[in-house]
Amino acid sequence: MFSSTLEQWQLLRSVIQLGSIAKAADAYHRSQPSVSYQLNQLQERLGLKLLTLQGRHLVLTSEGRSLLEQASLLLDDWNDLERRAQAYQSGERSVLSLVIDSSLPKEELFEALKLFNQLYPDTQVHVKEVVRDEGALEVQNASGDLYIVAMTEQSNLDLQFVLKLRLTLVMASSHPLFDVPERFRMQQLSRYPLIQIVDKSSQQTHQSKFRESWYFTSVDSAAKAVLNQLGYGWLPYRYVKEMLNSGQMRQVDPIHYPDHFTSLYMVTNPDARHDPCVETLKSIFLDLAAKREQLL
Repeated sequence: MFSSTLEQWQLLRSVIQLGSIAKAADAYHRSQPSVSYQLNQLQERLGLKLLTLQGRHLVLTSEGRSLLEQASLLLDDWNDLERRAQAYQSGERSVLSLVIDSSLPKEELFEALKLFNQLYPDTQVHVKEVVRDEGALEVQNASGDLYIVAMTEQSNLDLQFVLKLRLTLVMASSHPLFDVPERFRMQQLSRYPLIQIVDKSSQQTHQSKFRESWYFTSVDSAAKAVLNQLGYGWLPYRYVKEMLNSGQMRQVDPIHYPDHFTSLYMVTNPDARHDPCVETLKSIFLDLAAKREQLL
């Protein structure tokens, strides 16, 4: 049998946070004598003095401060439990699976997730990053609820355009190629490895017109390979922009190898097509992409 109740601890916390019994009573639509009674009962049952009068204000004793800190953790957990139960009752899902291409700008990803969390604080988003053809395979296997991946426009799926990614051919500024006179560089370029971002299943069969290719399964690893002079590669401009501006990287002959673009599309799992959580996350991504597409 418990000596105290959650309600009593909640009232105690409210008195301290709001500054008076009167304000706590108003907040919980109780009478002041009712609140005072609950606080007295709490202290009597525990056999401890939790509050003391300091001037005209009630403040916590050292024991009261220590116990309320622990009780507050329980109160917050209890509130989370009840919010989750309400979410279940209203049909709100507890987990949403999001599959994204690893080239999706992380600024957009985290801003979208933050906005979504404000609207659905009790729905966890499990994010899986994929590269190149993995996205289409994930869609085919119906492994997620929502996808933002590279797809061919000929796909018979219901595709929603999200954004175009600008890709630029770069090399480390310290690479020996830049020591070669500019008129001879393109002849020398094929002597060095092309750094490519390829999914694991495609690495064994992927063919390149270049003499040698090195494969990585993330944008970050590919960029580090370029920075370490292992070769050159097509990388998302947004990802390497600061490195280009700082002089760590350079474009490789933009005249012969101009930037090109690849498109990311949104696909919804048919089973989640009318899910309010999924629809909300879709709208957030599409709104952000529409505002910032010109910067990508």
